[in-house]
Amino acid sequence: MKKALLSLALGIALLFAYLPAYSAAQEGIAAIVNDSVITVTDVRDRATLYQSGSPQKPTPEQKNKMEQQVLSRLIDESLQLQEAKKLGIVIGDDDVAAGFADIARQNNVSPEEFKKRLAKAGVNVNSLYNQIRADISWSQVVRRKLRPQVNISEGDIDQTMDQIARNSGKAQYRVAEIFLGVAEPAKEAEVRDGAEDLVKQLKQGTPFSGLAHQFSQAPGAANGGDLGWVQEGQLDPELDTALGKMQPGQVSPPLRSAKGYHILFLMDVRHTANQQEAAGDQIVSLKQIFIPVTKKDSQSAAAAKVARAKSLKNTIKSCKAMSARMKDFPSPGTSDLGKGLLSNLPEELRPIISNLKVGELSEPLLSPLGIVLVMVCSREEAPAAAGQDGAAPEAGSAGKDEASRNKIASQIGLKRLDQMAQRYLRDLRATAFIDKRI
Repeated sequence: MKKALLSLALGIALLFAYLPAYSAAQEGIAAIVNDSVITVTDVRDRATLYQSGSPQKPTPEQKNKMEQQVLSRLIDESLQLQEAKKLGIVIGDDDVAAGFADIARQNNVSPEEFKKRLAKAGVNVNSLYNQIRADISWSQVVRRKLRPQVNISEGDIDQTMDQIARNSGKAQYRVAEIFLGVAEPAKEAEVRDGAEDLVKQLKQGTPFSGLAHQFSQAPGAANGGDLGWVQEGQLDPELDTALGKMQPGQVSPPLRSAKGYHILFLMDVRHTANQQEAAGDQIVSLKQIFIPVTKKDSQSAAAAKVARAKSLKNTIKSCKAMSARMKDFPSPGTSDLGKGLLSNLPEELRPIISNLKVGELSEPLLSPLGIVLVMVCSREEAPAAAGQDGAAPEAGSAGKDEASRNKIASQIGLKRLDQMAQRYLRDLRATAFIDKRI
């Protein structure tokens, strides 16, 4: 169940069963979806949750756009919950609690501390519980009705592996994504405006992972939109072209694909190491703090940020301490980078990482976008031709490696399942009775 939660996008839904005697005078009705009601309070609770991650108070225009985005999302979630109910799917409180704990962990706090933070921000925690319940319900619908229809042939795997071999040595990107689908042409402008508003929030300092949790309609939303490592040419051409022009730490403008609008956050770039380079290589686990420095910062402000970065080296002496302090730097570039080959890191970064001890924080590293501090949390010798999550299998040996084939089959299956789930939800919308009141 936990894996199912992490494989699908999170939304935050609070649904009430529609009763014929329900009075709009008691509580304003925002929309009726078949036999369910979405109230104005539902919309406001969700909007409050979304706004809690933003360092700035929204303007009236932004607030209105936010509420329309919220209502659209709640309508989708209402349809998803109704479909789960038809199939007899019931999600227990323990599963919801586990999902809440996962979100707290991704925010580097305990569930109890996370509840306190939500309450302090004026967020109704029950709205988050109901969101988790809705999302797990939909994941079970997809698993039961769609997964049996996904068939991956040996030919599909061979074709993908051949493509990987041809692309050996090309760039690989560590990417996170926010995806907003365009269900019908009439929604084009609304979705585009919503995507542009999200980009504005990101530029104001709102964490990318938080907005991905709340808004993205892609499966990776539950994991902060993290797609892991993707190879050049693996994404849609529009996205691939944009990534080639971006620098680590940058967020793209809204990018239109055939399915909708994408916002990409490029965390890192590397090139696949060949087998000779992998010999004697190391596998390192890294955590990173990023402090943005913009052109708008005065010289004194920039100097203060550098001074603050330098002071961290005296206070952060372990990976546990690093994790605790990362929450004080909520920019998109602050993250747990996970494990990877040292040889796949940018060339200028390799000697710095090589000379760091485990648990030692680097000196501040200046980039075009700000200040980076990196810590090595583990280090081990890499076996010959070692690979890692998201990395391309080595040409020539991958075809003999059953684990590599299984991994590729899983990637193909998840992509197809995502496409089928989007079509499924689009069909539910097309056949539903939806009466929007606001």
